[in-house]
Amino acid sequence: MRRWLVALYVITTAVSCTEKRADNTATDPSLKPKIVLAAKPTPAHPSQLQFGEKLRLLGYDLSPEAPTVDKPFTVTWYWEVLAPLDKGYKIFTHLSDGKINRLNLDAARDMRRGYPEAEWKKGDVLRDEQAVKLPADWNANEAVFYLGFYKDETRLPVKNGKDDGLRRAEALRLSLLPQGAPKAPEPAVPRLIARRATGPIKLDGKLDEADWAAAQRTSSFVTTMNGTPGTFEARAQVLYDADAFYAAFVVSDDYLKTHFKNADDHLWEEDTTEIMFDPDGDAKNYFELQVSPRGVSFDTRYDAPRDPRPFGHVDWSSQVKSGVSVQGKIDDDKGTDVGYTVELRVPWSAFEAGETPAKKPTTGDTWRINFFVMDSREKGQRAVGWSAPMVGDFHTLAKFGRVVFPEPPDAKDATPASTTQAK
Repeated sequence: MRRWLVALYVITTAVSCTEKRADNTATDPSLKPKIVLAAKPTPAHPSQLQFGEKLRLLGYDLSPEAPTVDKPFTVTWYWEVLAPLDKGYKIFTHLSDGKINRLNLDAARDMRRGYPEAEWKKGDVLRDEQAVKLPADWNANEAVFYLGFYKDETRLPVKNGKDDGLRRAEALRLSLLPQGAPKAPEPAVPRLIARRATGPIKLDGKLDEADWAAAQRTSSFVTTMNGTPGTFEARAQVLYDADAFYAAFVVSDDYLKTHFKNADDHLWEEDTTEIMFDPDGDAKNYFELQVSPRGVSFDTRYDAPRDPRPFGHVDWSSQVKSGVSVQGKIDDDKGTDVGYTVELRVPWSAFEAGETPAKKPTTGDTWRINFFVMDSREKGQRAVGWSAPMVGDFHTLAKFGRVVFPEPPDAKDATPASTTQAK
């Protein structure tokens, strides 16, 4: 395998309790617990890259999310081992400035010392952290990471991803801020007035009731990383009554894809809508709910941001009922898709969970809520949201929008909303 003579800048930690492998490479078994994960993670940036029938890249995290050329940053890759590598194969990372290769980062990872490639087992989920500092003469405004696996002059083929022709997968194309560049001003947290329903709501995904017609709509969802206009159109609305909270999503989608059919499947890996609720805005005891174009739901509760890991208290039930209308055909690559509408109902009683249970709102109460849509594409995935987190983590509770309940949903509501044709 051709190597480039480059200056390699790596942030390392002190090595203790090391031993030698047969090839004289120093290893550190104490690193293994932070490399081999007990469950699949939820990377901020999911991926569908695959290398032969051996490895799948689940995604990556980036810290900070908006690196500058003059400061170190970290990329953490997450791998799933589909089958053990053949003897002699190793992972590589090449870093390009978009024109030429600048850095070889093959060894810039604790994973090679803590859990080398020859030891990988089928079913392993691996955390592969790489700390990078760009050379002082870096003069490009982007950095392109290429990943792959090699043995001598042989490389594993790239599947479900962009191959540069050399059996290297373009895993990340990163826009860099110039040295000392000021951060763009962050958008203000949006506000939405909730409307109290005056009649029954039929959960069929059609939104043809007068209450939906009168309900305030959110602005078009924005790109979650920077608040710029979204790459596809999505909006949400809310209603409420004495018994429940209602929400509706209208999503434009020309590629409908979600094969998940069971409750609490990992819907976020393909097309889905999502709501997060932090009723009292204290970033504790908050709730997550997803409904896919198939009407399948995922729900969970967290004590604090992403605590407990990996997916919160999945035993919590939102008791959600939903109806979906689809304009197109899910998982049919030959058809013409337009989008889908999700209509859902969550009883107030569902939020009476955790150490600080939430009660239904009273006059003038504000709940911190955010809405998101994940959209699977032919290659990769994209996402938009109501209030941009501005980082690669939807669980940024300080960025949740404000939903205001101007009237109490009390027992005097004349007509409680029905849930006919709900799933």
